[in-house]
Amino acid sequence: MPTFRIAKRFTFDAGHRLARHPELCRFPHGHTYRVEVVLRAEGLDGNDMVCDYQVLKSLVRHELDRLDHAMILSAADPAREAFAPFAERLVVLADGEPTAEVIARHLYRALAASLLPGAEVTSAAGVPYRLPDGVRLESVRLWETPTSWAEYSEEEGRGERGEGRADQGTGTGDRGQGSAK
Repeated sequence: MPTFRIAKRFTFDAGHRLARHPELCRFPHGHTYRVEVVLRAEGLDGNDMVCDYQVLKSLVRHELDRLDHAMILSAADPAREAFAPFAERLVVLADGEPTAEVIARHLYRALAASLLPGAEVTSAAGVPYRLPDGVRLESVRLWETPTSWAEYSEEEGRGERGEGRADQGTGTGDRGQGSAK
């Protein structure tokens, strides 16, 4: 069946650490993450759009505001209590280490819960926008560095089985290699 797709990219800055990593990534460090959110629909709305980008922007920004300038940790991180003084900007993930893959999955699931048919947002100018029926979240792609990204989707043939993962550059990825990122 014919499908239309739209995508929008966003950025946010955050810190994390991979407690189980054997090299440098076990230390707190940060990234300027780039996120690409892809929506799909089998048809277009009354304005000949999958949906207005304002809807997508508003719903994604709401979730990214939680992550921007936050420290992202695993609930199982043994050093988690050391970050307690920064609780207002601490995001704790219950479902794994804060790798690009796990953060992409976290974003996908949070966005899927908010991208409900008929969801409404209001622009800064006070104009209401509605998410049309039939629009679905296809994927979330998260760049941790300019050359390394992870993608998560719950579409058949994609997602947790490892497809959609790309490490470019060194051939082994950038994690813990001390390479320029």
